[in-house]
Amino acid sequence: MLKSNEDFRSRSLSYIHIALGLRERILQGIYPANAYLPSERDLAIEWSVSRQTVRQALQELRLESLIVSEHGRGNRVLGERSADSSSHRDDTPYAKFAALVIYDITHGGAMSICQGAAAAMQSEGYHLIVAEVAASVRRRAEEEAIQIRALIDKGVRGLLIYAEPTDKNRGLLEEALAKGIQVVQIDRFLEGLSSDYVGVENVLAAEEMTEHLLKLGYRRIAFLSFKEAASTCRERLQGYRNALKRNDIPIDETLCVHYDPRKERLAEVIRIARQWRALPDPPTAIFAVNDELALETTKALKALHISVPEQIAIVGFDNLPVASLVSPAITTVAQPFYELGRVAAQLLISRLQGDTQKEPCAIRLPAKLIARESCGAKLLPSAPATLQVLSR
Repeated sequence: MLKSNEDFRSRSLSYIHIALGLRERILQGIYPANAYLPSERDLAIEWSVSRQTVRQALQELRLESLIVSEHGRGNRVLGERSADSSSHRDDTPYAKFAALVIYDITHGGAMSICQGAAAAMQSEGYHLIVAEVAASVRRRAEEEAIQIRALIDKGVRGLLIYAEPTDKNRGLLEEALAKGIQVVQIDRFLEGLSSDYVGVENVLAAEEMTEHLLKLGYRRIAFLSFKEAASTCRERLQGYRNALKRNDIPIDETLCVHYDPRKERLAEVIRIARQWRALPDPPTAIFAVNDELALETTKALKALHISVPEQIAIVGFDNLPVASLVSPAITTVAQPFYELGRVAAQLLISRLQGDTQKEPCAIRLPAKLIARESCGAKLLPSAPATLQVLSR
């Protein structure tokens, strides 16, 4: 049954991914107005999918009035595209377009953000350009800067962005705002940038996760994050610290480690795990700042013949689909990714429709703790309601 569900999800992601790719080509002029798209057969070969999957993707474009199907000729691109793409007048072709800049939309969280944003935009008659950047940390910030620059130059009216914390990208977003482009930051934020923001209650959720571990009897809780961390990582660290202080547990800085994501991840996490195990009083639990890092930490501990959760507990943050499929399944915090995208898009639309006088606002959505095997809690019948614990 699991295989069937995964196959269905894979097919769903495929046609959405193709629709996003074709939409971006149309909006960039690669497929200009009145030109015909490649045949279904050619698209199926290019994307390595079935023709049925291609048909689903094309139907998405028809629903957005980007293409029309003509019997015997194929799918023609609709509409004229003005050369004056720098204008922000309501009568320009870009008056109903906004862009989402995000990394690796095959990643579960990013895909859900994209789906939520696209649904909200479409319901109000707007079109969403998806500018995907590299999953690689080494290339992500540079590619994001290239995409922001291109979108500013094209004259899009709104930007939804999962921002990389660099001075260059901050400068580009400040330029966008100065030119009247509406900007909404999603999940993470750049401090001091005068734009709207939609994220989750990271501090509160991290406090609840740390409290959860404390209630299970763990006292030596390590925190593993990234150097040059985004706002989300800093907030989760703050929540971890708050919970320890509230319970009169001294904060041991040797247990708070920030590793360099530009280095080989598994080797670096193994090094950190060895460093922790060599302490006179090693940690009994590890709070990883996200699920990807929690999964990598589990691999590192396995390589060191340290069993989870028998010898040490592991928890993460995000609730990526894979977190429930590994063994042991990862205890985590579920982020409402779809809602993040939807709410951010709704906020952007309100700005595009003229609600520009209000000060920038920050909207924070609640998150839920999900207890699984990796924390050592097999059954939690008496978990406090404030933890919003789910067993899955």
